[in-house]
Amino acid sequence: MFSGDNMLELCKYVFRNENIEYIGALPIESCKIINRSLYERTCLWAKSVILFLVPYYTEDHPERNISLYAVPRDYHSYMASLTDRIVQRLQYLEPDRRFRGMADHSPIAETSAAAQAGLGIIGDNYRLINEKYGSYIFIGEIFTDMVCTEAPKEIGLCLHCGACTNACPSPKNCLSALTQQKGELDEETVMLMKRHNTAWGCDICQTVCPYNEDAVKTPIEFFWQDRIFELTPDILENMSDEELKSRAFGWRKRKTIERNIKLLTE
Repeated sequence: MFSGDNMLELCKYVFRNENIEYIGALPIESCKIINRSLYERTCLWAKSVILFLVPYYTEDHPERNISLYAVPRDYHSYMASLTDRIVQRLQYLEPDRRFRGMADHSPIAETSAAAQAGLGIIGDNYRLINEKYGSYIFIGEIFTDMVCTEAPKEIGLCLHCGACTNACPSPKNCLSALTQQKGELDEETVMLMKRHNTAWGCDICQTVCPYNEDAVKTPIEFFWQDRIFELTPDILENMSDEELKSRAFGWRKRKTIERNIKLLTE
């Protein structure tokens, strides 16, 4: 039904009811392979990759102590169900083709690929910045053996205003990564977490970015449901193990996030 020059039409058609409007495609040879082992295990057969953006920003809150992406339930569950739906639709329309959905854990450099597909520019914090949703987006991919005739676009860069780099509280070791460490944290990390009131993650480079000043809120219902802006000892204590698993901060298990909340309330 769709092939060759119509590949983007196919992409837009299968995403039409998902509130996802930024979709692009690249030949696989235009992508930088950053995980050769994963690539060879999962999609060595791929000739092209379909890239799409999932906006997640809803709103901010003055008492927020976790990263904005972790306010709703874990985005991985949404991305998994979304790519399953899209692959099923693609397979129905193109039964002789192969498709595989991925997000976050991908064999390619997602940010540069999305920029080459025309979905945004790259900021000094290495985040993709979309013209409508700013950097509050997740990048997803569908690998396929269909042939893409789209030419890669030149990677656009931000204006280098310095807002993100000047505001970063921990340039050598990202504060977001520091909050996710297991075991005992050093004194410097504890002080940073307290100073910036974070029990999980860090959004400083995004919240100061001028491109995010007018970021449009997500139209995707998933990210508006079951939001938690401030993690407290009581909230965590009353959270079942099953619910904890459904949260982005749950991947490091209860002990890690429990430690972080305790540090903030001491």
